[in-house]
Amino acid sequence: MDYHALDVREPLPVEIGEGAPIIYNLAAIHRTPGHPAADYYATNIAGALNAVRLADDCGVKSIVFTSSISVYGPSEAVVDEASPLRPVSPYGHSKQLAEGIHEQWLAQGDGRRLVVARPGVVFGPGEGGNYSQLAKALKRGYFFYPGRQNTIKSGGYVDELLRSFDFALARAAPLVRYNFAYPKLSTTEDIVSAFSRVTGKRFAPPTLPVAPLLLAAGLFEAADVLGFKNWIHRDRVRKLVQSTKVEPGWLMANRYAFSTDLDQALENWRDETDGRFV
Repeated sequence: MDYHALDVREPLPVEIGEGAPIIYNLAAIHRTPGHPAADYYATNIAGALNAVRLADDCGVKSIVFTSSISVYGPSEAVVDEASPLRPVSPYGHSKQLAEGIHEQWLAQGDGRRLVVARPGVVFGPGEGGNYSQLAKALKRGYFFYPGRQNTIKSGGYVDELLRSFDFALARAAPLVRYNFAYPKLSTTEDIVSAFSRVTGKRFAPPTLPVAPLLLAAGLFEAADVLGFKNWIHRDRVRKLVQSTKVEPGWLMANRYAFSTDLDQALENWRDETDGRFV
């Protein structure tokens, strides 16, 4: 297999797509907050335009595009594929626009197929994100529940996401749009308990109120402006206490059989990385 390091904001060379049956457009700027607002649009919109242009240039008839549950906007209610799109962040809005670009491509030619996946939190080897940071904090003893223990965070294992791509591509419909997350909703406490069961270690993190956390985050933001770079931000604290309740309605309606649950996914991750989650 050939690998090419390319910038999706620039036109993609035809030779990388020649003979390919499917284009998987997974590229995005996604960390929120973390980038100027314009960067989300410059990358996620240009990336979508260049992906569909590559499909046109190479005669590729199938595209899989990873969007995001951010297109629904923040909500404490359960969202499914029929829920209205109300993105509030540049990331979520840029993903909504990128979905439209892919759907325009679908409508402009016969025999084309498009799969749009809207994943929750995807975790697994190499992700370096929420689950990796949680595992590191639990291991080192500095994790605490921000505000409450019952914040729901929907998501799924990366291998399960790949299986769902194949499942969606096997359908006859020209357009499949679906949420990706385990059907069982998991709270932050559930996720910590799963790490405890898989590692065999007991974790009993305290719960800290949100107000002082926001105050402390504001101080770190000020330090960041002064050149003391750090990842702590009030918006990131707010995200930690905001639930994402995602129902994989299309997958369940079409009888997709999940090969893992949260515990099995963490077991698989540990096995793939010699017992390490980071």
